[in-house]
Amino acid sequence: MFIPTGSKALDAALGGGARGGFLTDVYGESGSGKSQLCFTLCANCARTGDRAMFVDTAGTFRPERISEIAGSSNALDRIAFVRALHTEDQIAALEKARDMNVQLLIIDTLTSLFSAEYAGPARHLAVMSHLHDLSLFAITSGCAVVVTNMIRNVPTEGKPVQREYLGSSVSIYSHAKVRLEIENAASGQFKAIMIQPPGKTALFSITALGVSDRPGV
Repeated sequence: MFIPTGSKALDAALGGGARGGFLTDVYGESGSGKSQLCFTLCANCARTGDRAMFVDTAGTFRPERISEIAGSSNALDRIAFVRALHTEDQIAALEKARDMNVQLLIIDTLTSLFSAEYAGPARHLAVMSHLHDLSLFAITSGCAVVVTNMIRNVPTEGKPVQREYLGSSVSIYSHAKVRLEIENAASGQFKAIMIQPPGKTALFSITALGVSDRPGV
């Protein structure tokens, strides 16, 4: 099962969309379209009559935005919302998703609460344990699991390099990984780069109707 992203180009880069049975890691800087992609996935999942769960760890959830993308507030009836204030809430949401038999599970964002509550090696171990459980849930249930993550600037001898936050730990259990980049925020133009598996890129737009193909591309 694939849940369409709203952009045929992005679907093609992902091999069909957000894939059931896969854990897909989406990361990028603030404003690169991570949450908007999540909203569009939720709207598209609800349109087909399937159920989704949105786990919000950073106050990003916008039900009115999902209604706008879906074209109806009825879509919200098929989307369970969890506001996670602590890592315990985030971890417990997985059991709720299992009990509800959802076809899409979104965690936006994956690492923010772990960053606040853990330090050093314990932070990496806690994130890896959570991702292991999410990955196993995706595989055994056929659910499409999508997590978002941040980037950070890493000092180097020259220009600072942007890398995914806790990327080495996140990569271990991610089946697919995509980086989003801003090309022109004013005109809603963005780019997706497949990191795992590597090689493919996709140009897409974000409009009032969510993620879509870029006109003329």
